[in-house]
Amino acid sequence: MPRDHAARWAKTVALVALPVLLLAGFAAATYTPLFRLRDIRVEGTMSLRPREVVARAGIGSGTNVFHLDAGSIVTALEADPWIRSATVERHLPGSVVITVQERTPIAQALVGTNATVIAGDGIVLPGAATAGLPEIRASVGELTNDDRTAAAGALDAMPPVVRARVSAVIAEPTGALVMDLAGGLTVHYGGAGDQFAKAAALRSVLAWGAREHVALADIDLTVPEAPSATLQSGETITPSA
Repeated sequence: MPRDHAARWAKTVALVALPVLLLAGFAAATYTPLFRLRDIRVEGTMSLRPREVVARAGIGSGTNVFHLDAGSIVTALEADPWIRSATVERHLPGSVVITVQERTPIAQALVGTNATVIAGDGIVLPGAATAGLPEIRASVGELTNDDRTAAAGALDAMPPVVRARVSAVIAEPTGALVMDLAGGLTVHYGGAGDQFAKAAALRSVLAWGAREHVALADIDLTVPEAPSATLQSGETITPSA
């Protein structure tokens, strides 16, 4: 009996110890060169260069892919004003794929005394050229961050063909926006909100004016479901689709 008991005890110890040893061996293996980063692929860049994204991610040839903290890398990338969103995928044993969605220049505005480029969500994009971008400004006093964001959002919702006609967006003290378009056309946009409905309404009215060969002076989008237009003759109408 003592020998049987000892045998059973030894077998039990072995059964318990073996998984522990295997687990310890696997854990140790994850720190070996097998999981060293060998390949980095960056997708989605437009203004940024892939190597700039990798530098912001803080990874390189010495990075261990198995123990890579993808969440921390995403946080570091999205701290860059040019990067709207990012994802990081590990492909064991040694590859990483970084996908970014960049912010794009949508307008220019004075921030302090400096002309800066603004993205569609109102974020300032450092280092970008302002040439050719519509201006966002306040009709009175300094432009607030909220007004800048509202104006940028209004522009961002527009199709590029419509946005290209906008030369300026003016924020009124009431919170309403007024837009100057090519050809001396004024658009009374109204307050922030319903950006996509107002963008569609503006495009529809502009298309109507071109189709009917009429000269528009003002467009009112404050009620996007029923936009109105004032012709240069002084007549105010509600254009049909």
